[in-house]
Amino acid sequence: MNRCTRLALLAFALVAPLSGAACAGAGADVLPEAMSGWARDELEPTYTPLPAASETLTPPPTATATVPYQTPTPDPFQAAGVPIRLRIPAIGVDASIERSGRDKEGKVDVPRISRNVAWFNESALPGQAGKTSVISGHLDDPYGPAVFYKLRMLVPGDEVEVTYENGDRFIFVVEAKERYAFDRAPVQKVFGATARRMLNLITCDGAWNAGQANYGQRLVVYTRLKEGQVVR
Repeated sequence: MNRCTRLALLAFALVAPLSGAACAGAGADVLPEAMSGWARDELEPTYTPLPAASETLTPPPTATATVPYQTPTPDPFQAAGVPIRLRIPAIGVDASIERSGRDKEGKVDVPRISRNVAWFNESALPGQAGKTSVISGHLDDPYGPAVFYKLRMLVPGDEVEVTYENGDRFIFVVEAKERYAFDRAPVQKVFGATARRMLNLITCDGAWNAGQANYGQRLVVYTRLKEGQVVR
């Protein structure tokens, strides 16, 4: 048998302007009889200026309260390191997790060892929100069944356990599984952004095409982080 292939203000003037016109009017040059002997310039009105305002505005006190610095809570998955082991009790999987990137053709690479699985390092860490996490595994190898040979047997409710470098373990629950033609898989659904904490498991499926040296389908098992787990 053969191995599976590789699976973006306003201010206003309140004082009216002073003007001679304000005092003009009929009889303005006629003095009262009792004042006829006085010189006009002795009759110029005098004004007692208003006392200067003694009240002063006190500026508000400078705020002294400070907000205490709070250390950001670290992402529990990043703090845990990287995933190192995958267990699926329902189908007897207990495998080491390799890290994979892209191959020379830009496709998602696969595990180097057929009994291992591989976490795609451009996807989220298993359990992180914001983007889907992806782990792939071979269906078979030249010697027989490989790590994900029985992946098709999983049903909703089955559990998947991921262990991290620091020993933290997180449980995921199978929600669904779907098969797609190998060249028509919904990339955004399988690898894209999501508000949910998803882990998708991928392997080959369908009939072997000797001419293309490829299986005709891809199987994707969709799992989510189990509710009730403490995400620190």
